Amino acid sequence: MSGINVDGMTSLYGLAGSHIGFSPIPGIFNAISGFIGYNSVMIPVNTEKYDIHMSLDALRILNFKGVFIDTPHRCELDQILVSKTDEAQMCGAVNVVRIDENGFHGHNTEISAFIKAFPVITGEQLVGRRIFLIGAGGIGKAISMACVQEHCESLAIASRTAQKAYDLSRDVNKHYGEVSFAAELNDPDAIHSFYNAEIIIHATPSGMFPKIDVNPLPESFQPLPHHIVFDTIYNPPQTKLLQIAADKGCKTYNGKDIMFFSSLGAFQWLTDVTVDQDTENKLFESWKELIYNI
Repeated sequence: MSGINVDGMTSLYGLAGSHIGFSPIPGIFNAISGFIGYNSVMIPVNTEKYDIHMSLDALRILNFKGVFIDTPHRCELDQILVSKTDEAQMCGAVNVVRIDENGFHGHNTEISAFIKAFPVITGEQLVGRRIFLIGAGGIGKAISMACVQEHCESLAIASRTAQKAYDLSRDVNKHYGEVSFAAELNDPDAIHSFYNAEIIIHATPSGMFPKIDVNPLPESFQPLPHHIVFDTIYNPPQTKLLQIAADKGCKTYNGKDIMFFSSLGAFQWLTDVTVDQDTENKLFESWKELIYNI
């Protein structure tokens, strides 16, 4: 890919999160900028010392044009946003913020990214499938909306905090009818839903680097060979959950390519630059060469 030039006209963008030292998102954004010749650059902004609201205020003062929001801040921005897109409203999470003279504007690219990425990664479709989703936070909310938009047969939602699962299921059904239900992990009905599911999707940070030995599932939940197991975590490439599932004979996939489609969507929304399909295909091939060799 072409390189980027930084000068007095360069537009500044940030990646804000508390565990971003290994994130390839700035690299993706900058590679897109260099490839199409757009004068912009993204830099990482760690929020471990200063909270996300303070960090965004600082970036606004420094004339940043937008920010990609990483873990754990996707559901923490309502108080400071002056507007949210329909996608952000629908899933109750924001993963990208545009900054202008009026303030902060929130959007979510993860619904469309998952819809696009899932068949590319797995060769499978979501339509008509029974899905068991673990996680009701930011990425879990987006994935739940993606699954029902793609007309899954049913969606069981489980969370460590049972109320979050109930709340998300209620929100999903408000938009799409009675297609989802909350599954409490200690409830026999949840175990039945798990084993009856065709696709298991894990959408929490549990098992992510550096805590790579953590399995997000209770011992009573053991993947079976008929399961397609998808873990949104990309570091490590094979999580404890995916190791267990692979040993059981399941098809297993991680979330690395979701980042590409989510980042490309964020780039286009932040910059108002449309990337045509041919360019997207070339960028995706370059992305695979980069990320698959890490």
